[in-house]
Amino acid sequence: MTARAFRSFAKINLGLEVLGKRPDGYHELRTLFASVSLHDILEFSPRRSGIELECDDPSLPADHRNLAYRAAVALQRLSGARKGVRIHLRKRIPIGGGLGGGSSNAATVLRALNRIWRLKMTETDLVGVAKELGADVPYFLFGGPALGLGRGDDITPVDLELDKRVLLVKGGAPVSTAAVFGNLAAGPKSAATSSPIDRLLLLEHPAKIGTALAKLRNDLSTPAERVSPELARAARAVRRAGKASKATLAAMSGSGSTFFLLFDLVVARDIAKRHLERAGFSSKAAALLSRRDYLDRFEIARS
Repeated sequence: MTARAFRSFAKINLGLEVLGKRPDGYHELRTLFASVSLHDILEFSPRRSGIELECDDPSLPADHRNLAYRAAVALQRLSGARKGVRIHLRKRIPIGGGLGGGSSNAATVLRALNRIWRLKMTETDLVGVAKELGADVPYFLFGGPALGLGRGDDITPVDLELDKRVLLVKGGAPVSTAAVFGNLAAGPKSAATSSPIDRLLLLEHPAKIGTALAKLRNDLSTPAERVSPELARAARAVRRAGKASKATLAAMSGSGSTFFLLFDLVVARDIAKRHLERAGFSSKAAALLSRRDYLDRFEIARS
């Protein structure tokens, strides 16, 4: 095979509700995922045998500790493929930022090698491998707006028009996910209780989507701010910038440390960006992707 390149998109959690503790020790979640245009690039080159991974970020391991490497090994083992591959990862998604970069890389490897090696594995097969790799990995096999239940790995794509501009804000150093969940208030919530996510998905009038988005919440925000004073300071700055620019939603993604703001207009996004710069926070403009965009923009065409 000749070298081929694929995009590995980031995600944000528009809403994240923690319903309680599961018997297996994980937390029961309800989350609404969305894909954003920020992406890494993975290039695949032929190799007689074995898996080789290299990355332009020296802080990342390039062996079994890397999800992309483990995804390639798992797919090779499951399919019985005898071919090898060399993967070069060009990293752009912040590490440990709650944007799912590592999980996206793993899913990209599964999707790309299924195509490159002509394995013809089904979506069900790939989801099974993805769940073994990590809770966020299955989402990246689908992309676009999607509901995540269970550990967040039971994925249902949803038909939701989200024509919004995005501003991604670095909230500081990565925060320990285990520490954030450890700081959650005790006590389960009923999965049957109506939630902001449910109400958004049941909307009959698309014109009301902005109001419904504004009511979404991330149950990990408060415990994350308790864990990290640096992140708490960023959260205050993001909320102020969101109010000044009349953002549709200003929230944290996942367990941190990246925040995002949603806007209808580019000019409003620019206002928020200036507010954040004055407060000492860097930000990056992006866009939400539909599932069709997510799938169509997967492989990078060669001229």
